[in-house]
Amino acid sequence: MKSRILIYGVDGFAGALASRAAARRGIFHVAGGRIIAGVAQHAAAISRETKTTLAEPRTFTLADKTRISTALDDIAVVVNTSPLEEGAMLSLINACIETGTHYIDLTSDRAQVASIAGHDETARGAGVMVMAGAGFDFAAIDALAERLAQILRGARAVTIAVKRGAPTLEEAKRLVAALTQQGTTVKNGQFVPARPGERTVEVDFGEGAETAHLAPWRGEVVAARHRGAYSTLESYEVLPVRAIRVLEKRGFKAKLFARGWGVKRLERKLSQGRLSPTAAQLKKERAYVWAEARTPEGARCRARLETPHAHLYSAEAAVVLARAAVTGHAKPGFQLPFAVAGAALIDDIPGVVWREIADAEDVIAPDPVPALPEAGAVVASSA
Repeated sequence: MKSRILIYGVDGFAGALASRAAARRGIFHVAGGRIIAGVAQHAAAISRETKTTLAEPRTFTLADKTRISTALDDIAVVVNTSPLEEGAMLSLINACIETGTHYIDLTSDRAQVASIAGHDETARGAGVMVMAGAGFDFAAIDALAERLAQILRGARAVTIAVKRGAPTLEEAKRLVAALTQQGTTVKNGQFVPARPGERTVEVDFGEGAETAHLAPWRGEVVAARHRGAYSTLESYEVLPVRAIRVLEKRGFKAKLFARGWGVKRLERKLSQGRLSPTAAQLKKERAYVWAEARTPEGARCRARLETPHAHLYSAEAAVVLARAAVTGHAKPGFQLPFAVAGAALIDDIPGVVWREIADAEDVIAPDPVPALPEAGAVVASSA
């Protein structure tokens, strides 16, 4: 029986963080990637730091299906940390399914979450788990929302708000692209079209009220059909001031921006050209998720999750999920993080603080949520 973990993408920033997180936990793993020099240097650095061979280097690209399958012969679970193009991601997922290897991806991109979820039936038939959202932008949200559902039995609606640190250039590109595109929320089991920022909520993440804007581009909305507890879900995000100005553009200026005018400049300003967080940012910045769960009868429960820097949480969560999969907690088909790792996504990650909010000020006036026949109803796609 296979029992090894492969972290793919250690020749990049996110993968190197995840591999180091595994090494800190004393987990032997395969450190994989596409660039020979980068993978070898990373594995050597782990060996020097730990005085062991906790990270075994393995290099392969995703262009050759046979080579991918050969590389996965002894692997129980792949953790993909690389931002892959659709074709490369599909090649890796298909190879995992064919070789009986569980697949975990950090991506929270709507399209990629939907693509991974589309492998549900095939993966289930092969006895393989496929998962999206193993990082902060999904796993932390899933953990908070599902724990609230356990506390407030009968909850059917949840409102989520996220606050994270300054974006990298890649994150800024995704954010700017999302600001001009229509997305969706989920209401009573149906996808509902929504524009970015068309609604706001005032949320206290611990230092007073802050404005969070509707973020219908987030991947947890796509995955709502797989969430047993909730049939209504809205996500909000605290945005940089310059990003908010995009939402406020009207008329001719909005059309120019939608056609690409000023986009690159905004991306550079939001990220300040950073390709990855600085060491100081990793050490000092914190990330937050706030959520309110509600029942059809009007009962509600709120809580806040405070984590280390979003990239550090992502690295630790990916390792927690991989270890859970290896130790028999993986379920065939498309799965959400909490279904596999449960409370470990909160309790087993250093620096994570859970706070249930008692007698909080009423900052949201939600629409009434009618009772559903049963939890876990299938969400009808608007596509």
